[in-house]
Amino acid sequence: MRIEPKRQRGAVMIAALMILLLMTIFGISTMDTNILEEKMAGNMRDRNTAFQAAESALRAAEKWIAAQANLPDVRDISNSSDTSPLWALNSPDPQYPTITNGTPWWDERDAAWWAANGVVLSGGQALPSVDASPGGVAAQPVYLIEKLPPSTESLEAAQSLDTSDIYLQVTARGVGGAASTVVVLQTVYKW
Repeated sequence: MRIEPKRQRGAVMIAALMILLLMTIFGISTMDTNILEEKMAGNMRDRNTAFQAAESALRAAEKWIAAQANLPDVRDISNSSDTSPLWALNSPDPQYPTITNGTPWWDERDAAWWAANGVVLSGGQALPSVDASPGGVAAQPVYLIEKLPPSTESLEAAQSLDTSDIYLQVTARGVGGAASTVVVLQTVYKW
């Protein structure tokens, strides 16, 4: 007596291919998520580098202010040789002194304007560049100091106004590893 094998219909193969397809889709989805998370972490690291660069410029400006026995005169924007780091509040742009559009100057300037008009950290204060260090900056941090007009109210809670106090607004610009990552910080310093 001869036994004939039963016909196989391929159900196991179809089930195995379906499971393989599902595992492939899951693997691709996981890879996409990991790539996105890696990009997000890199962007956050770059922003943190820019923030720290701006902070270092703020500290350098505050150190400079604290070292002054007498404050220099406010910069005369009509005199191109005047390099005083102290500006009048909301000074017009030295290149376009007649343009006043209500936008603060520090909010509409590019890196070239900052490098030409601000105080760029250099020497021992300079940060490592991207070329010299993987965690370096694309451009050195820079700051400007503005002399605030005398106030009729105290800037400190529950303190009486002392008209001899001078308040200075420091604006610092820091750049991360990519030139497009920019952080601008401001602080007010009582001198």
